[in-house]
Amino acid sequence: MNATILAEKTTIENLDKLDRKIISILLSNGRESVANLSRNIGLSRTAVSERINRLEKSGMIRGYTAQLQIDSKERLAVTYLLISCINGQRNEVSRILKGVPEIRSTCITGGEFDIIARLEASTLYHIHILCDNIENITGIKKLQTSIVLHQTVDR
Repeated sequence: MNATILAEKTTIENLDKLDRKIISILLSNGRESVANLSRNIGLSRTAVSERINRLEKSGMIRGYTAQLQIDSKERLAVTYLLISCINGQRNEVSRILKGVPEIRSTCITGGEFDIIARLEASTLYHIHILCDNIENITGIKKLQTSIVLHQTVDR
């Protein structure tokens, strides 16, 4: 019997936690060494190199400004997360959010909310899943979301 297997398109949504962590680190520093990645992730250099090669071959990593193969057309859903933290946890929560590739920016703010984060994903359902995970981060007291309906200025 001859079966045809269709390869699933590589998207950020179907990467495992280790690949997502590699991407997150490379987004912060596209010149991070394999040795440092290995130490930060807890895998051997060989394993990290193999993962990076696979991400490169799939087109997920396109360059070493660590550009993801996610065009603005594919990022259809955007939401802002308005986050209140438990006293003294703002910096730790911000550090954890930095590890989520779909978080495109964060700002420490004054007022009712401690952090405002921009979250971009391919679907509202994926945003829903990510918000459920983010809401369970230790140190977050309250999470409020505001979905972007239409972006009128993008400079």
